[in-house]
Amino acid sequence: MKTENIKQTVRVLWQGFWATAMVLGLTAGNASALDVSSKEEAVKMAFHGADKIVKKRIRLSIPQRAAIGKLSTQTVRDKTMSFYIGKKGGQAMGYAVVERVANRSWTIGYMVVMNADGSIKHVEVLNYEGARSWSVQYESWLKQFFGMKAGSDFRSISGITGATISVRTIAAGVHKIVSAYQVIFLDKIK
Repeated sequence: MKTENIKQTVRVLWQGFWATAMVLGLTAGNASALDVSSKEEAVKMAFHGADKIVKKRIRLSIPQRAAIGKLSTQTVRDKTMSFYIGKKGGQAMGYAVVERVANRSWTIGYMVVMNADGSIKHVEVLNYEGARSWSVQYESWLKQFFGMKAGSDFRSISGITGATISVRTIAAGVHKIVSAYQVIFLDKIK
């Protein structure tokens, strides 16, 4: 009978440990994400000082999707993309895309801000619903993307122990976005 009590106690302690880890993981994950209520609010923060922010929704043609896929080395299923253009004095300050991607059973929302030449100016995780792997929200990890373009080697992005899928998901998404910018705005493929 004592063995059964010990097993029951260990089970309860183990369940308590995981419940605590989940709560701490969720708290830490959300604490480091940018606290915004909408895409538009995030974009306003990205283009601080802009006179105007224009949202341009683009229907992707089959040739555009093929070119984006070739540049980003992935299949592009998106039929449309929305770019936010921050303008000051009539000139584009930069471009931003806000995206939400599935990562196992939760989602990651992030924003990529690009300079007019297509280089990445900033990447920000807006929300992360997962209880683990929240370290992808750290600026120290996200800074790896700064300056990269569609032709950059995104395989050079450092991994994070325990966050392999999150890292790959975000890196692939960011690569797709800068590739789309390249195809649509710089190469002007119709």
